[in-house]
Amino acid sequence: MTVTGWDAQTWEPTASRTFPVPAAAVDDSGYFTRMADSPLADLCSNALDDIGVTDDGPRPIPQSSLRRLFDKDYTRMAVVLIDRETEATRVGYVDTSGKVTELSAEEAEEFADVPQEENAVFSEDGSAVWFTEFDEGTVRIASRSVSGDHARTEQGSGALNNMNARLATVGDPARGVHGVDVRISPDGRKALAHIDGYSIVDLPQRSAVLGAETDGSYISFDINCYGWVDEVRVLCGPHGSAEDPDRQNSFFTLDTSGLAGIDEVPDSAMGEPIIPATERENTVQAISPDGKQMIFASLQGSRLTYHLSSTAPGASPQKISEPRAEEAMSAGYVLEWR
Repeated sequence: MTVTGWDAQTWEPTASRTFPVPAAAVDDSGYFTRMADSPLADLCSNALDDIGVTDDGPRPIPQSSLRRLFDKDYTRMAVVLIDRETEATRVGYVDTSGKVTELSAEEAEEFADVPQEENAVFSEDGSAVWFTEFDEGTVRIASRSVSGDHARTEQGSGALNNMNARLATVGDPARGVHGVDVRISPDGRKALAHIDGYSIVDLPQRSAVLGAETDGSYISFDINCYGWVDEVRVLCGPHGSAEDPDRQNSFFTLDTSGLAGIDEVPDSAMGEPIIPATERENTVQAISPDGKQMIFASLQGSRLTYHLSSTAPGASPQKISEPRAEEAMSAGYVLEWR
């Protein structure tokens, strides 16, 4: 798994690190090759798609869990290791040299259940690997420090709602957020998540499992949400044809501050169109740290181009024409824009 840093002005590479995927992270002993559920498994499966464009179009900004697959400075990658004999799964991490550190000890008792740890991700400061366990319909969130004795620390639990849910971490002290397509706001107080459609959730000051019982503000099935531009506004676009022709294949910001308890998003919460309406299929792939700029992919027929734009209404997108920009944007996901 290779992570490459690019200068967003010159589009020249600034750093690159490759993390060997441990043999123990892959089980090919059966008819199908498998990996334990984790963001790493998601990345590896998506790597089989054609570069740049999947069946659903260009790759959008990924959910928060993918960034947490790596520590703060991209020196370690969290992994789930599979024991092919017992089918135990244990969390750990690998560095760029290929050295694997397993954080879960062998069973103290010979006659006992083996661990079933999945969804390995780092805390924001890289001090611990967080993970999930499943027990008769319950999701348990736990962590193991990368230093000391790596003892398991229980962090929270909740009812399992979706097998496709992933774990993300946020804040200091760290909290875990388990859900589908979770995108956490810059201040860590809200999250965009898929709960019977896109919803905005106020995050508690503890670890949380998001699901049908979670209090949230339902947005719509007709809106694609890409990420946060500030603490309260989400960058969105229409899902399919827009009722308003001025919003066709454009983007807009959604103000989430007044959506609590509202069944239908009012027009007043939706900002004006950001880019001109066209027949192009546009997908946001990165948002700048201050939320004022975005990079989006634009598909016109089979031609794919990349554009830089303000996130303010009435923006004029500029095509990114630097020679290596396509190389930078077409492979994998943009994990962050620093």
